[in-house]
Amino acid sequence: MWDTVTQVTIMTNNAPDQTQVMGILIATQLFLIKLKWCTCQSQPSMVQKKRAPTEHASFRINTSTLDNLKKISKDQKLSLNTYVNQIFDSHVNWDVNASEIGWIVMLKSASMELIKHIDNQTIIKIAKDAAESGAKEIALSMRGKYGVNEWISILKERAKSSGFSIKEYNEDSGTKLVMYHEMGEQWSLFFRTYYEAVFFDLGSKIKTEYTENSIIIELES
Repeated sequence: MWDTVTQVTIMTNNAPDQTQVMGILIATQLFLIKLKWCTCQSQPSMVQKKRAPTEHASFRINTSTLDNLKKISKDQKLSLNTYVNQIFDSHVNWDVNASEIGWIVMLKSASMELIKHIDNQTIIKIAKDAAESGAKEIALSMRGKYGVNEWISILKERAKSSGFSIKEYNEDSGTKLVMYHEMGEQWSLFFRTYYEAVFFDLGSKIKTEYTENSIIIELES
């Protein structure tokens, strides 16, 4: 590629006739085309995520509430629009149905202290019983269908509403979910047992691991 540049430079050092000028122009254009092609080849292909369709709407909000929303969104380095959409999404996909089907808000410290006084076998039994008696009703009430994708959605929303960190990885072999909760090993045991029972009942091949403050769920395709 750089031979063309050298050739152009040498030719311009002499007094060019019309033929030489034409040669310079052609060589320069070929060089630019080749440079553009190489640049394009070196750039990684970017897959653009499809944005969910949106619609404009107007609401009247108390001034103090709006001020608080602006402050929180600024602290979280989010646009006000993004932050408000997150609130709406959380309310529609979780809050509006969660309390009706038995989810409650409880102090994290109290939850951690209570479970310390329960042995592992009892934790496993409670988790299995809760999954077997309520998982289908939860999915039907919150998503309108009892299925694997619906329960993945519920698991993710439940984690976010509790302030847990959760990441989803879509791999060739299936889906991996990694949840970090900082509630101790006994809660990890509860979560693992509960979700194993749910996805097993749905016919999924599931593998789980857990540590003191995290749980990994792998669902085969």
